[in-house]
Amino acid sequence: MTYKVQLSPHAVRQYKRLDPSIKAAIQVGLDALQDQPLAGSHIKRLKGRLHEYYRYRVGDYRIVYAVAQRVVYVDYLQHRKDVYRDIR
Repeated sequence: MTYKVQLSPHAVRQYKRLDPSIKAAIQVGLDALQDQPLAGSHIKRLKGRLHEYYRYRVGDYRIVYAVAQRVVYVDYLQHRKDVYRDIR
C-alpha cells in the first residue's frame, strides 16, 4: 500500500531552511512514510490533545504528521528541541 505524502506550507518552509545533509535524511524519512506511515521503530503516536498525530524520528529531527484516507499530512519538520514547543 502506498500513501501520498503532503507537506503543509509551514513544513515546506521548514524543509527549505534545513542543511542539505539533513534534507537528504528527511527525504529518506518522507519516502519511508509512503510505504508504512503507522508501523516502525521510529514511529510513535503522540499523547494528550495531539493524539491524532504521529512522529517519525530522523536523528535529532522529527517529522510530525497525521494520516487520513491514504494521505500522510506532514505539519512539522523540526529539531527535537523545538518541534513540541511550536506545536502547542
